[in-house]
Amino acid sequence: MLSFDYIKNSIKRGLDNYAEKYIETGSPQPLFHVCYGGMIFSYLVALPNERRHLAHKEHAESHH
Repeated sequence: MLSFDYIKNSIKRGLDNYAEKYIETGSPQPLFHVCYGGMIFSYLVALPNERRHLAHKEHAESHH
């Protein structure tokens, strides 16, 4: 069974490995990860609004 401590330790290990691989080497990859992650997050946040807009537009066109 997954415990809170196991999950916490796994995340800590993952962040330590990430820091060792990218941060300590001076790699530009973390910047790309932040940029791409921000774009994906913004797309996912805007998606429901865009889908509502499209549904409204299609509904309005079907009445004409």
